[in-house]
Amino acid sequence: MTFGDAITQFFHDMAIMELRIRNHYPAYAKLGYTGSLYLDIISAHQGEYTPSKLADLLHVARPAVTQKLNQLEKDGYILKKQNPADKREYFLYYQPENLNRLTDSVYTQMQQKIENTLSQHYTKEKLDKFSEILSYIGEICTTE
Repeated sequence: MTFGDAITQFFHDMAIMELRIRNHYPAYAKLGYTGSLYLDIISAHQGEYTPSKLADLLHVARPAVTQKLNQLEKDGYILKKQNPADKREYFLYYQPENLNRLTDSVYTQMQQKIENTLSQHYTKEKLDKFSEILSYIGEICTTE
């Protein structure tokens, strides 16, 4: 398998994993695909994003992001906390009481399975290099 084929296969497999999770857990089905992706982003970086920063990052109109975030807040999935330095700005947080209901119960299990399996097959040095490569791939994918 070529390197390009491996990347294509990886994206394919991640899409299957995401869809399986969304089809298996009723809470995700209620959220819809876009809502669950917003939660993935917010929960991975608590308090890092504001609605404006998310809109810019995703290349989506700010009103559309605001509408989706308002629904997630109304449903109790996220919390907006006002920036004490700039009262016009709000940082986004995933509601702690919902972590067990969604993200922890699904993604933490998957992460632990991956870590356990890979650590049985690869040295710490190779896993450290792999972590570095994954981080860099993330940068490449999210840089304009």
